[in-house]
Amino acid sequence: MPDKKDDVYGDHISHKFNDELMALKSEFLEMGGLVESQVDRAITSLVENDGHLADEVRATDKKVDQMEIDLDEEATLIIARRQPTARDLRLVISVIKMVADLERVGDEAKKIAKFAIKLSEEGQAPRVRGSAPHWQSCS
Repeated sequence: MPDKKDDVYGDHISHKFNDELMALKSEFLEMGGLVESQVDRAITSLVENDGHLADEVRATDKKVDQMEIDLDEEATLIIARRQPTARDLRLVISVIKMVADLERVGDEAKKIAKFAIKLSEEGQAPRVRGSAPHWQSCS
């Protein structure tokens, strides 16, 4: 359980409600990490002309799509069962909105991967200037 000052879940009579909110947040963060990895691997597959890596990115998109469905359903059930108010309701609604955005980012990574596969099959690769791609220097 987080420290009191870091507790975004509040003091609920039901510890199960706290657990549900923590599970929702954990699953959302897991999805965010998966999408981040998907984008990174899609760009790498494009730059390095790696069709196999691009295929992996495309396969991961199905998992991202399923995670969106699961998280949306879980958040909807929390609203229906627990009728959250104020901070808790804002948290749940925010997760619903952000999950949709993450899924769209995953779709864009899939498009990049498709393009990487097309270029790989044609035997072409994009030209990269400099020693390291700019997205890798930001990390």
